[in-house]
Amino acid sequence: MEVNHPAPLRLLELAAHSLLSNEASVLLVLEQLTVNLFPPLLTAAFAKGHRKALKALVQAWPFPFLRLGSLIVQWPNQDSLQAVVDGLEAFSAHRACPRKSELRMLDFTLDSEQVHSKGASEALAKFPFWLPSTVKAEMPQAAARPKPTENMKKGPKQPWEAVEIHIDLFLRGPFKLDKFLSSLLTKVEQSHGALHLCCRKLHIEEMPFHSLLGILKTLKLDFIQELEVFDWFDWFWALSDPNLSATQLGRIFNLRSLKLIYYNWAFSSRGERPSSYFLSQLTRLGHLQKLHLSYSYLSGNLHYVLSCLWVPLHSLEICYCRLLDTDITYLSQSPHTTCLKKLDLSGNNLSYMIPRPLGTLLREVSRTLQHLDLNHCRLKDAHLNALLPALCRCSHLSSLSLSDNPISSACLLSLLEHTTGLMELKQVLYPIPVDCCMYLHGLSWGPVNKDKLCQLQAEIQKQLQAMQRADMQWSPPLPLLMQLVQFE
Repeated sequence: MEVNHPAPLRLLELAAHSLLSNEASVLLVLEQLTVNLFPPLLTAAFAKGHRKALKALVQAWPFPFLRLGSLIVQWPNQDSLQAVVDGLEAFSAHRACPRKSELRMLDFTLDSEQVHSKGASEALAKFPFWLPSTVKAEMPQAAARPKPTENMKKGPKQPWEAVEIHIDLFLRGPFKLDKFLSSLLTKVEQSHGALHLCCRKLHIEEMPFHSLLGILKTLKLDFIQELEVFDWFDWFWALSDPNLSATQLGRIFNLRSLKLIYYNWAFSSRGERPSSYFLSQLTRLGHLQKLHLSYSYLSGNLHYVLSCLWVPLHSLEICYCRLLDTDITYLSQSPHTTCLKKLDLSGNNLSYMIPRPLGTLLREVSRTLQHLDLNHCRLKDAHLNALLPALCRCSHLSSLSLSDNPISSACLLSLLEHTTGLMELKQVLYPIPVDCCMYLHGLSWGPVNKDKLCQLQAEIQKQLQAMQRADMQWSPPLPLLMQLVQFE
């Protein structure tokens, strides 16, 4: 049951507010209340911070589901959240469950609409550990454990039947755990298996591994679908240590998306860090669809990583990893080219990989590719012109990003002329042309001649209209786009 009520207040909601005017009376009559009064009563209690009523309502919740994401966005109240957690203390393997309780899942996550709602930013500011999930994929049928459904048959919960708590976490440290999160982890740990902490998206940044051990042991690792690690403290190296069997990467086997930043790879057989063991754990990620690697030294070793993934990827982002032509050659020959919808090679010097092997790679992914990012790849006019035949074969391409490449205005207009035939291409992020600003070490270096840039933008719009492609949006990097709008 999702607790989310539109204004104005309905009759039931008015009754709920009337009841809460005397909080003690709610506790006395709770078992006599009709089930349809519970949602508005809990909403009103959450909004006003009635802690005793909230705790009792959670313990007597008559539905399988209790989703609180929308309430957190509307009323980001620490006391109300704490009261909900306090209500979980009755769910223990060593206690009989509360009378009337049908609770199977307590959900703190948000859907995509709630993530972008007006109140989400305030809620995130108050609860910095709380991470709205962007993952939409469900567990695979074969790997998923049975989940409760909305229309499941109701009946008294058995003492040993676990309640799932869904929350997506942003962990950054070293830091003292937030009171709510610390209390939640304690309740889960003390429940002796009656509470399962299920985190679909987990982001870890600047946090020593020893600080994470307790949290990781509390989480249901097989529930994680999206994992992001900024490995300042070699957290991932420790995670892949075979001696830490309780926290092995291989146990996160339902992972859909892996984002790894600043991982210190070691491919030598005598390397100090066990990358070989980490790679062996990758072979167990049979459902991985998205892989993002950034600021990692992979030169000539990409095949070690990709060969461990036996299921073709849908999205591959390898940014600022000092890729060599041998890496691009391997990728173009790998099974991953059959399914790739997104390819991001930004931050790698691709100027000497044209026409081959980069052109070959683009031809191989042309049947499926939808998003291509080649930002800051040191591409010049000659390189882009040589790539045009392969690029024009990508018939499903919907977005193209070429920011921070020293390309001229004339070359960009030529690119526009050749790509207007790609009917699914809607967004192009083009670089500031070399005739509008200086470039240093492959990066645009101001000041920008806004007059020339405005002229280019006007010419682009003119050509798009002439070619009947008003649905295509060509724009420079966003900050400059805003300046150009103001300039005009």
